Amino acid sequence: MIYPWQTQAWQSVQQAKMANHLHHALLFSGEEGCGNEAFIQEVAKGLLCLKPLINGAACGECRSCQVFASDAHPDFMSIRLLEDKQSILIDQIRELNYFLGLSRSYSLRRVVVIYPADRMNINAANSLLKSLEEPAPDTHILLLTAHPAVLLPTIRSRCQRARLPLPAHADALEWLQQQVLQHPAEQLLLNTAGRPLAALELDVTDTLVQREQWLAHLTECVQGQGSMTAISAYWEKFDKSQLLDWQLDWLLSLLKQCVGGEANSEVRYLQGVLGQQGILHIYDKLLELKKLSTHPLNARLLLESMLVLWRQTG
Repeated sequence: MIYPWQTQAWQSVQQAKMANHLHHALLFSGEEGCGNEAFIQEVAKGLLCLKPLINGAACGECRSCQVFASDAHPDFMSIRLLEDKQSILIDQIRELNYFLGLSRSYSLRRVVVIYPADRMNINAANSLLKSLEEPAPDTHILLLTAHPAVLLPTIRSRCQRARLPLPAHADALEWLQQQVLQHPAEQLLLNTAGRPLAALELDVTDTLVQREQWLAHLTECVQGQGSMTAISAYWEKFDKSQLLDWQLDWLLSLLKQCVGGEANSEVRYLQGVLGQQGILHIYDKLLELKKLSTHPLNARLLLESMLVLWRQTG
């Protein structure tokens, strides 16, 4: 599925493919919750299709499309986080390197998708470099990340980069209002920094309540209230990357509010207390902590580091 806000990015990829200028390594970057996983899957399926449509999309009917749909395509490999793992491991990349050395079965190309690419540990990332430096013929490695700066510079420099856009608010709202929702579409978009698929997911879980509770605790820290030890203990078992992503979302909302965007009361309060420089300072520091979120560190220590950052800046 290609979402309306991805049309231009899709056309750019197809133009490069038609001109035979599509790089062997493509680094797609864009915010999570905007349908970018679906986009990269459609790119991969179109590259493997034996009878692609005139717009580059897969036909959905050829042998390649049928086995792709059954997750059994011999010329396709997907590298993702293993269950209960916080990072993509070197053994997964070694398996990828072996796969790239095999002969193609029946598609014109061999395609690999790595997502989220920023979650490769250092050994896995270094192992991938060889395949990027010495690409196999008729092969495309598609990397997708919401945080390209976390990737090794040597990986970024060996990839053709493409930015997948955050949809305009009106487009995101129009799409979201076409879905069956339990909460107002505007509220959902406000709490997900304008990301429509994240908003749809938020609507059907208790995450909205959890996000608001985490924001309330951060507000307490900025005010110099609440026990950081108690707050850390409360959130210790939650996913560290998720908590970091929520904070990064709110900081983006704070920056938008600085130029007249909408925000809820807690976000408006934080914007007034922190100021633009404080917001940027916390954002940069959280990006640094993001690099550590997949390491087997003490969860309580990482949480306290987040809270101290907010309290000191406030």
